[in-house]
Amino acid sequence: KLFLNNNSFSGQIPSNISHCSSLLVLDLSYNMLEGNLPTELSFLSKLQKLVLYKNSLMGNISPLVGNLSSLQKFSVWSNSLSGTIPEIIGRLRNLNHLSLGLNKFVEGGLPSNLGFTLSNLERIYLNGNHLTGLIPESISNTSNLSLFQIGGNNFTGKVPSFSKMRRLNWFMIEQNNFGSGQSADLDFICSLTNSTNLSGISLMANAFGGPIPNCIGNLSITLSKLALGFNHISGTLPSRIENLINLEVLSVWSNNISGNIPSEIGNLNKMKVLDFSQNNFSGQIPESIGNLRMLIKLSLSDNNLSGSIPSSLGNCQNLLLLDLSINDLSGTIFAEIVGLSSLSIYLNLSQNNLIGSLPREVGNLKNLGELCLNKNKLSQQIPSSIDSCTSMERLYIQDNFFEGPLPSMSFMRGLQVLNSLNLTNLSLSYNNFEGALPTGGVFGSAISTSVVGNNKLCGGLQNFQLHKCNYKVSKQTRVSRIAKIMISTFSTLVGVVCILILLYFFWFGDNKKASASSSSEDGLLHVSYHGLLKATGGFSSTNLLGMGNFGSVYKGLLDQTQSIVAIKILNLAHHGASKSFITECQALRRIRHRNLVKVLTVCSGFDFNGNDFKALVYEFMSNGSLDEWLHPIASQYTKRSKLSLLDRVNIAIDVACALDYLHHHCEKPIVHCDLKLVNVLLDDEMTGHVGDFGLARFLPEATHKLLGDQSSSIELKGSLGYIAPSFGVLILEMFTGKRPTDDMFENGMNLHRFAKAALVDQVEKAIDPLLLEEINESEKRQIVPLDGKNKSWFSSLECWVSIIEIGVICSFESPGERMDIYDALTKLQGIRKKLLEFIAIA
Repeated sequence: KLFLNNNSFSGQIPSNISHCSSLLVLDLSYNMLEGNLPTELSFLSKLQKLVLYKNSLMGNISPLVGNLSSLQKFSVWSNSLSGTIPEIIGRLRNLNHLSLGLNKFVEGGLPSNLGFTLSNLERIYLNGNHLTGLIPESISNTSNLSLFQIGGNNFTGKVPSFSKMRRLNWFMIEQNNFGSGQSADLDFICSLTNSTNLSGISLMANAFGGPIPNCIGNLSITLSKLALGFNHISGTLPSRIENLINLEVLSVWSNNISGNIPSEIGNLNKMKVLDFSQNNFSGQIPESIGNLRMLIKLSLSDNNLSGSIPSSLGNCQNLLLLDLSINDLSGTIFAEIVGLSSLSIYLNLSQNNLIGSLPREVGNLKNLGELCLNKNKLSQQIPSSIDSCTSMERLYIQDNFFEGPLPSMSFMRGLQVLNSLNLTNLSLSYNNFEGALPTGGVFGSAISTSVVGNNKLCGGLQNFQLHKCNYKVSKQTRVSRIAKIMISTFSTLVGVVCILILLYFFWFGDNKKASASSSSEDGLLHVSYHGLLKATGGFSSTNLLGMGNFGSVYKGLLDQTQSIVAIKILNLAHHGASKSFITECQALRRIRHRNLVKVLTVCSGFDFNGNDFKALVYEFMSNGSLDEWLHPIASQYTKRSKLSLLDRVNIAIDVACALDYLHHHCEKPIVHCDLKLVNVLLDDEMTGHVGDFGLARFLPEATHKLLGDQSSSIELKGSLGYIAPSFGVLILEMFTGKRPTDDMFENGMNLHRFAKAALVDQVEKAIDPLLLEEINESEKRQIVPLDGKNKSWFSSLECWVSIIEIGVICSFESPGERMDIYDALTKLQGIRKKLLEFIAIA
């Protein structure tokens, strides 16, 4: 067996490796290997596992691979292999693991005899290619199959029967062209009822038509995720879906499903994400939906629902997002709904026929980021309690019948901060508001606030273009001479106090220097699309630093300051990118810490074609990301040295300091939700900074426990492999050198369990080979041996054990078993102290 994975080998795989004729396992994954697969590999007739994923291999898979008659595992995912999948693979009758995903296979599809010749297959990964054709009927013969993942290809046609696959756990065929829009497209679902261990089904983004078959209620009760969105599914939603008692995610968005929402949906009491948006559901929202007390996201928008909003929704005390917009809902807004203090992402009730007033309980939404009530028939005054919504960044109440004076909104700091960033965030248009428009706070900018269509409003800033206020005071209502004197005296006292306060802050405040001419009043640089275009050389690929979920990051030179910065350009076509932008603005304006990436300014406007444009400008981190240091590609490897044990401990402490601040020292605790190596950036001095808050979440007291209990990426979105206890996962990756998505982690094994097992008696086998190399070099410089290993070995071993223990404890799925981040930080600082003491002695 030859394990050379997780290193920095480059160049081609040597052809003379074929001389190792007795080789059983060859693992070269996570390196920087290039070139074609050597045909000489076909001489290794005893080879059982060939693992080459996460390299830069290219070219075709040679037909000679069919000579590897003993091969059980063939894993080459995440390379640049192309061409077709050779039919000759069908000769590998012992193959149980076939992983060819994330390559460039663009021609042909699966061999027609796949199920007959490879009947022992247990796992098939073919996702993220451009494969075409049909799923062969012979697939039904692979009775041992537990995972079938072929998403992100161009497969077409009818999905065959999977009735023999009793061990099937995950069935993922999303983002293909399956189906024909016909009534029998989904009949194959009935064949999955024999799979008694089924966990997830994803049929999203295909061309499936027809109704959902009633047999869906016969699927295994182990099913936790069912995703059918973005198809052409019609008919009604079967009431028998209530049998899937462990369902946590049910998504049927963007289809043509009609009829009532079955009341039986209220029996799925483990449901966390329910998305029925963009369909043709009609009738009333069932009262039983209030039984879903674990619900985090509920979206019923863009349907034909009518009647009133059920007050039972007030039972869903864990809701973070509620969207009932674009329906025909009527009646009043119940206090129980707007009083849901857990709501933090958005509450959208817009484009309905709601009447009456906005309940004063709206003031309970202290953590809500966005409230949309526009295009209803709401009336009366806006309650002054709305001023308590201090986190709100978007408020849309236009096209209603609200009247009376406007509330001050002086404490709605979220609106005010975004106001200073020139973002449209407050729409009060087309109501019946009256009186003088305030001139301060959120009303200090006509760019970010809209009040058109309120003919009784007056005053305000000139840019609002309102008529002047004309106060007519009758003799009966004049203020008496004594009252005038009292008011004048009081005003004078208030003025004196204000002047004293201003003088205090002038002399003792932190910001004594005036901003440069290129800065706004709050110190933020003014940047435009044109300025950022120029700073990045026209968003040149030579300045591209990286690409993420919601956009690209470029290196740029700002004209105003002549400083190098990092510029994140949001891809607004990507679903969720705009919300990511708002979330990151909200998070970054609240926090300041030496181990967090500092945002310098933002830009929200239009490009030269009139398209929306959003960008964030950060301080530039010259040493890139931690991922580039631990898993470098060839070009990075030549420029950078290796990270020593002390380097890694220091960076781990930096990250822990940042998280301790976010969790314990912010006004409201913040969970990062996407902590991973690429989001840890290093400055000139190799100090770690945590960045990318596009998925961050604020923890109000009511939801603190709920979010602390999450252990999967269903509830809190994040990157694959990095689940909720991601600090522990990150620590383990830093010191083992193994990614959490490593192909070695299968059949229930993951990075946490791997490290935990190694702690028993073989911790050095779990340590990154580069760290072992460091200690071996240190040994050569030592003189006095100690039982074959000198003191440096035992000192480093002690550190390794302590660090791996921290990683294991911090990555337990159960929150009750995890170490608090402050305790982890304290232990890491103790490890560094011991390490420095030993280095000083040595």
